Amino acid sequence: MKFISWSILLLCLTASAQLKAANYYINSRTGSDSNNGTNKDQAWKSLQNLEEHKFLPGDSILFAKGSSYKGGFVFSSSGTEKAPIVFSSYSVGADIILNTDRKELSPLFEKYGAGPAPSFTNPDWSVLNGNIFRILGSYIVIDGLYFHDNTNPPGSDKKTKNVQKLGAVYFALGTHHNTLKNCEFFHTPVGVKVKGNHNLITRNYFRDANIMMAYSWGPIAIMIVKGDNEISWNKIENYGAYGGPYGSDGGVIELDGVDDDFQANNVNIHHNISINNHGFLEIAARNVENITVAYNLSDDKNQFIGGGSMKNVRVINNTVIRTREPNVDRHVFWTFYPEGSSYVVRNNIFVIPKDMKVFGPYKKPIGHVRTPIGEHPHDHNLYYSPGNPDPIGISAGKGDIIANPLFADPENRNFRLTKKSPARGKGAKLGYTVDIDNYPVESGSPDIGAFQF
Repeated sequence: MKFISWSILLLCLTASAQLKAANYYINSRTGSDSNNGTNKDQAWKSLQNLEEHKFLPGDSILFAKGSSYKGGFVFSSSGTEKAPIVFSSYSVGADIILNTDRKELSPLFEKYGAGPAPSFTNPDWSVLNGNIFRILGSYIVIDGLYFHDNTNPPGSDKKTKNVQKLGAVYFALGTHHNTLKNCEFFHTPVGVKVKGNHNLITRNYFRDANIMMAYSWGPIAIMIVKGDNEISWNKIENYGAYGGPYGSDGGVIELDGVDDDFQANNVNIHHNISINNHGFLEIAARNVENITVAYNLSDDKNQFIGGGSMKNVRVINNTVIRTREPNVDRHVFWTFYPEGSSYVVRNNIFVIPKDMKVFGPYKKPIGHVRTPIGEHPHDHNLYYSPGNPDPIGISAGKGDIIANPLFADPENRNFRLTKKSPARGKGAKLGYTVDIDNYPVESGSPDIGAFQF
C-alpha cells in the first residue's frame, strides 16, 4: 500500500514538473531546430517548432535581438489570465559583457542576441495569406517585435475577399484576451487583423504603407471584426494610398464589415496619435453600436470618422486637424446611412479648410454616396476654419466655440495648447484622468481637445 502511495506521489510530482512554465529561445543566426530550445545555448533557429510544439500557460518564447525571420506560423496554444504565453526578445547579459574582452564580443552578440528588435517578414501570399503570427489561441502577449514588408494579395473582390485574410499579426475567430504591445509595423498592408474579442492593441508604431492592396482597398494599420476590443496609445503614420474608385483609401482603423464574421460592437479607441493617414476610422458596416473615440490626435488627410449605420458613437476630447492636402474626402464625419447613425460629440477641437464643415449641412443621400452626418448632440467643441464663417454646418451646441485654438506651433504640427488658448478650461467634465501626453486632466472643467495645457 505504501509503495502505491509513493508511486502516486511520484507521478504527481513528475506531472507538476512537466507543467512548469519554461522559456524557449529562438536565434536565426546561431540556433538549430534540432536543439531543445530551452536555453540560449540550445536555441531553435526558425519558426518551425512554434507549430509543432505544445506550449503551456506561463511559457515565454523569446527571439534573439538582431535576428530575423521569413514566413509565418500558426500558433494554437493558449495561456491563462494569470499565466499568458508571451512572445518577446532576449539579448546578451551584462555579466557576459563584463567578463569578456571587447575583442571577443562579436560572436557572443550573435549567439546571445544584441541590437535591434527581432524582425519578421512574409512577402509570399502562398504562405498563410501573408500572415506571420497567425494566433489561434487566447491569453497571448506579443511584445516588442518588428514586422515589415508584407505581401499584398493577388487581387481581392467580393468572392475571394483576399484583403480580409491579411494581417502580419492575425488574431483568429474565437480568440480572446490577447495583447499586442510595443511592436513596430513597417510597410505591412494590414498590420493587425482582430477577429477575436477582448483584445488589447496598445503602444505600437505603424508606419509607411502607401501602396493600394487591391482596386478598392488602401492599406490599413488595424482591422477589427469583433467587439469588446481596445485600441490605445498607438502611433500611426503614413497609412493609406491615392488611387482606386474613391481617389484615396486606407488609413488607421477599419471596422471591417466586409468580413463574413463581422459583429464589432463595444470598441474603445483612445489616446492614439495619427499623422498623415488617409482617414482615422472607417466603420465599413451597418448596425454598429457603442464605439468610443476619445483623446486621439488625428492630423490626417481624410475623414476622422465615416461609415455605415453607427449608433451611440461617443466622440470625446479629440484634436482633429484636416489641413493636409491633397485632401480627397472633404468630410470630417460622413455616413452612407444617416437614419441609422447617432453620435455624441463633445470637448473636441476641429481645424478644417474653408470649404469644409464639421457636421453638415445634412443632405439625404441618393444611392450609396457619402453624406455629412447632420444634426447630433454636440457641445463644448472648438471649431476653427480661417475664412469660413460657418465651420460647424449646423447650429452651435452648448459651450461650442468658433475661434483660433492658439496651438503652440501649428506650422510644425505641434497642436498642444498655449496659455491663452480659448480651449482652456472650457470642456465638460467627463471623467477621464489623463490626456494624450499622459498629463492629468483637470478635475473641474478640462481643456477642450486631446492635450491639456
